[in-house]
Amino acid sequence: AGALALAGCAPVLIGAGAVGGYAISRDAIRSHFDVSERVLYDLSRDVVEDFGFVTEEDERRGRFRGEVEGATVTVTVEPVSDRTVQLTVRARKYLMPRIHVAHRVYDAIRDRLGN
Repeated sequence: AGALALAGCAPVLIGAGAVGGYAISRDAIRSHFDVSERVLYDLSRDVVEDFGFVTEEDERRGRFRGEVEGATVTVTVEPVSDRTVQLTVRARKYLMPRIHVAHRVYDAIRDRLGN
């Protein structure tokens, strides 16, 4: 599964976090959580600030960018249903994927949610 995830852009469903696992691609991790959009957005922002700093923010679109370990991290929180939101954490440095950075941020967010 790891080689497949690194070979193409198609997400691969792995793990047991959140609501039924998470999808991983070359530079992003995506998962669903049964929490409010506001709670997940604020918590995600706090995590990025703990590891680095926020550089730009668009609360209306549920997206912000920051710097973590020299990589640009983009976090997007989007509603999927009345009670479920999708979290996407993407990391790149010099246009190259930095999945280990995205995974570190994602894991911290998931841990703080208690999932």
